[in-house]
Amino acid sequence: MKQLTIYTHRYSQLLEDFAGKDDGLIIANRSALAEGLLTVYCQYDNARPVFAKGLMNLLTDIIVQENPIFQYSPKLQDMAHDLRKTPLYDRGLKNLRRFIKHNRALHLEGYVNFRMSDYREKLDMMSYTLIKKLRLSQKD
Repeated sequence: MKQLTIYTHRYSQLLEDFAGKDDGLIIANRSALAEGLLTVYCQYDNARPVFAKGLMNLLTDIIVQENPIFQYSPKLQDMAHDLRKTPLYDRGLKNLRRFIKHNRALHLEGYVNFRMSDYREKLDMMSYTLIKKLRLSQKD
């Protein structure tokens, strides 16, 4: 069993949903809210890679929510989640596994902003392409 403390200011509902799932990802958890910072203490079985995959899905959901193009359209969100089938996602998952192997704390916004910049850039390029296509179709 390994312990990971996860922090967030802006994504408390997503983190609570992740921590509250009863699918064996998190064996035990406690959460605390202080000064707008939600802290979730979790223990997980580090021999099972399913925890890292669930956490990676949480992080990619955050990235999608931060992008204004994908934020309000479920159809576009589905398109954005297609990135989960790419080598970029696999590389991000590998990096996340390495991170949680050596660290006991994870700040969601910090990890998304600094360690997942390639994934964010790819999503931004997708949104730029969508905007460009929309503009071209409006001109016709």
